[in-house]
Amino acid sequence: MKNMLFLTVTALFLAGCSTPGDGKSAMHSIPVIDTHIHLYDPTRPEGLPWPPESDEVLYRPVLPAHFDQVASENGITATVIVEASKWVADNQWVLDLTKHAPERYIGLVGSLEIGTTGFENDLQTLSKDPRYVGIRMRERPGGADFFTEAVWRDLKLLADLDQTLDVLMFQFSLQDIHRVAEKLPHLKILINHVAGANIDGQSVDPTWLRDLRLAASHPNVHCKVSGLFQQSHQRPSPKETAFYRPVLDALWETFGPDRLIYGSNWPVSDHGGTYGEYKHVVMEYFSPKGKEAMEKLLYRNALEFYGLPHTDRMP
Repeated sequence: MKNMLFLTVTALFLAGCSTPGDGKSAMHSIPVIDTHIHLYDPTRPEGLPWPPESDEVLYRPVLPAHFDQVASENGITATVIVEASKWVADNQWVLDLTKHAPERYIGLVGSLEIGTTGFENDLQTLSKDPRYVGIRMRERPGGADFFTEAVWRDLKLLADLDQTLDVLMFQFSLQDIHRVAEKLPHLKILINHVAGANIDGQSVDPTWLRDLRLAASHPNVHCKVSGLFQQSHQRPSPKETAFYRPVLDALWETFGPDRLIYGSNWPVSDHGGTYGEYKHVVMEYFSPKGKEAMEKLLYRNALEFYGLPHTDRMP
């Protein structure tokens, strides 16, 4: 199975996928992996726990056919899905939903509740599919008392199985990232959505920057350039790259080219603007960094972090 996935992903990348509309011809041949999209369907008989019915933008079927169109229009080679449902069964639902196209849907960051009795069995079962690359730490039962012995047990299990940990920052802090990374230096950690920065077009918050540097002092900590529109807290979001530059500067100076990974947060990004508008901001900022840096941001770092098929023959 892993060899089959290796061959299909490699073949797609070697096909020379382009990224139209960037205005940077030297960058057109670089594959793009979007490491943060969601798939779901509120019309299923059992419904779903997210998004809420009141969200007129998101409360609709969001399925592979919809992302296939987005990917085709915006030069996206492949994607890593992030499970947005807290229901354990929905992890398998997404794997089954996308099994027809493993060359495009190359990974799933699952949703399992850390510190529960069923965690180990669920993780072991789901990770038999090589596309199941890890989980996202999103909710925080227990509040300040979240980091129990059971939670540490399950985080260590992730590291032992070479599974990854995405972290949604709404209920967690960069101090939490530092704590986990220090205790479990072999656990690969990926901070979501530009490390929870509040983007207002002004200089970054000094406390946030201090904590960002603390978290990034651990080499096992990486950061997604995802959720820029969301973190602007404006609907529609600004489309000028300069508005996001202070935060992007901070991320580049802190993590460098080897620990930044591209993601969109589609379809949540639709609140702020189109997929093309989102990608344009990222491309316009990072393109001047050079082709090697862009290759790392757009696909190489993702393959390395998530442990997905990789070969030096990729362009």
